[in-house]
Formats: sequence, C-alpha cells, structure tokens
Amino acid sequence: MLYHLRVLRSKQEAKLPFIDLKLRKIMTKTKTENPNAFKHMISEVVVKKMASALASADKDFDKKTFVSATQKLAPLELKQRVILLREQLKKTLPQSYPKALEILLKSLKFNNLSGFDLWPYTEFIQTYGIGNPKASLEALHEITQLFTGEFAVRPFLREHPQETLKFLDKCTQDENVHVRRWASEGSRPRLPWGEKLHGHIKNPELGIRLLEKLKYDDELYVRKSVANHINDISKDNPDTVLALLKSWQKKAPAEHKAKIDWIIRHSLRSLIKAGNPKALQLIGANLDSKIRLSQFKLRQADLKINETLEFDFIIESEAKKQQKIIIDYAIHFVMANGQHSRKVFKLKNVILKPGEKLKIQKRHNLKPITTRRYNSGVHKLDVQVNGAVLAQKKWTLKA
Repeated sequence: MLYHLRVLRSKQEAKLPFIDLKLRKIMTKTKTENPNAFKHMISEVVVKKMASALASADKDFDKKTFVSATQKLAPLELKQRVILLREQLKKTLPQSYPKALEILLKSLKFNNLSGFDLWPYTEFIQTYGIGNPKASLEALHEITQLFTGEFAVRPFLREHPQETLKFLDKCTQDENVHVRRWASEGSRPRLPWGEKLHGHIKNPELGIRLLEKLKYDDELYVRKSVANHINDISKDNPDTVLALLKSWQKKAPAEHKAKIDWIIRHSLRSLIKAGNPKALQLIGANLDSKIRLSQFKLRQADLKINETLEFDFIIESEAKKQQKIIIDYAIHFVMANGQHSRKVFKLKNVILKPGEKLKIQKRHNLKPITTRRYNSGVHKLDVQVNGAVLAQKKWTLKA
C-alpha cells in the first residue's frame, strides 16, 4: 500500500486509503518514542473526532464512554490502539451487528473521517461481522474508498470463500480505483501484515481469476497490485506464474503490450533474484551471457553495526552482440546458530553493447532494522549476473 515517507508524514497523505510496503516496514521499527511515530495516527484527537461523528450518526451513542479510551492510548503501539478502539466500538454501539454497522456507515458523512481514522472500523467489521458476510462486504466496499479494507476482507475469504470471491469479482469492474485495487490486494496469498490465505497458496487460480480482469487496468496503482499478487504466487507456485505470464505476453493486444511488459518485470522479481532461467528468459535476459567481471574490491572488510559495506567492480561484455544483463548482489548473513541466510538485493538492469565495460559502485548500510538481526561473524558477498554468481568475497561484522 503507500508512497514516499516525506509525503506520508503530511496531514494530507496520512488520510490516503492504502498502506504501502515501505510504510508497513516503518510502522514496525524501533520503539524509541517519536512524536512523529505512526502510532499517533490514532491519537486523542482522532478518538474525539470519531466519537463526534458517531454521536452525529446516533443520538443515543455513548460518546463519553468511547472517549474514555484516550486514557489508555499512551503506552500502546498503533495496532494495539486500533484494537482498543475496536473494543470501544463493541462496547458503545448497539449489540445488534446490523444496527451497529448502519451507524458506522452513517458516521462516514460527518467530520470527514478518512485514512487511519477508519482502521478501527474495518477491524470491527472483520471481527464481529464475519457471520454477516453480505452486509460486511458491502460496508468494506464503501470504507475501502476512504481507507483500505485489504486486511479486513481476508477473514471473509477464509470463512466465506465463494461468496467473497464473487463479490470481489464484481469489484474488478468498479468505477472506483481503490475498490478495483482492493480486489487484487485483498486476495494476495501472502499480503504483508495480513494473514496468509492458505487456500489461495494451495490454489492460486482463485486469485488469478480476479487478476485476469485487472491486468489491462488503466491505473498503474491497480496494475502494481496485480504484479505484487503474482509475485506472491511465484513464491509457492513458480511454474503457474511463468505459464500465466507467458500466456499474457503472447495474447496481449498492441495497445496493452506495455502494461503486460511492466507487470511481467515487476511480478518476476523474486524468481529473477533466484536466477530462475525461465523467468530471465521471459524478460529477455541472455541465459548464456558472456560477461567478464574484474576488479571486485571491498573498501573495508572489517565492519561494525551502523557502518557501510562499500564495494565496486567492473563488468565487460565478451559477446559479439548486445546483451540484456540483470546485475544483483547477495549477502550471506550470519544467523544466531552460526549458519548463513542468503538475501538477494537488486543492483542494475542494463543492455551492454559488444565489448562495453561498466563500473558498478554500491553502498549497503548495516543499520539495524526490525526484519533483520545482525550477528557477529564472517559474512559473504556475492555478485551475480543473470542469476549466476560470478564473484564472492568474505567480510567480517562485529555486532
């Protein structure tokens, strides 16, 4: 789901109805108190704003009880705050789910609720509306135009798969771009921050039926979700993805060829990093590339946390015709048990003319992140071209 960090911090972008992968990573970072932390998307101001909107929608709404939740906000992270407000909604709205849902939807008309203001709403629907799929899906359809329902729809795909897929199928033709994207993003097998859809991992055709209707969408925003969905599928069903994309590439009419080419490049990124020969062939990379790598150097081989791994090298084409080259690098990180875990990172995609040389320089920051814990020991650095490792060097990290 989002865009650039600097923009996201602005009041306007904080209201966007989606959550980008970069934002997902940032939202799980260090717990050091930060006045700009994303947990403050759910603040005392937001709680009071929600309470006012709900009170405008229902004269009997217990505004005082709902606002009392602000006393518990301070120590909580973002998702915990969302859950707290979900439970406040359960406490203060009518016990009849249809009546509660009616009030939630009516409140959308007041106080300009949007963006993260509405995350507790989608949490309420996915938690307490699972037994009423028709009304819940219709509600999510409305809310996702203001804040994404991609997480909230997943329990319905698990518990009511046929009804939910039929509903999302209609959404692929919706006039609203966020609704069309929701159909693809919400049904991704391995959506970051969302529960895995084991049924879709086992049978990717469930989601592919939706993607078939979205692959020529005029909005890049939607096609990007299609590519991310296919990349998810490739992690469990690579042959299915390769056959699908080859078919799309072959059948795409001239006016949509550029769209399909873009989807292919972005949806195959995991398979390309893994050096899958059929994936490389599908994007036109030379499987028998004739490349010489030389002058591979590390600026420093002994490093500490927060320092930067710097390296450079030269590649030279030894072919008699131009070659499409995918250059990546991989780090073998030392795990807690002393074994290595290899992670591939993108470097550059180029077309080299016969005899052409290209110097590559790269800086890799070793700053800690929540998705990776650094351990002391001897690490390895690979340089790979079109999936083949051409050189490797060792370096030491003191964590």
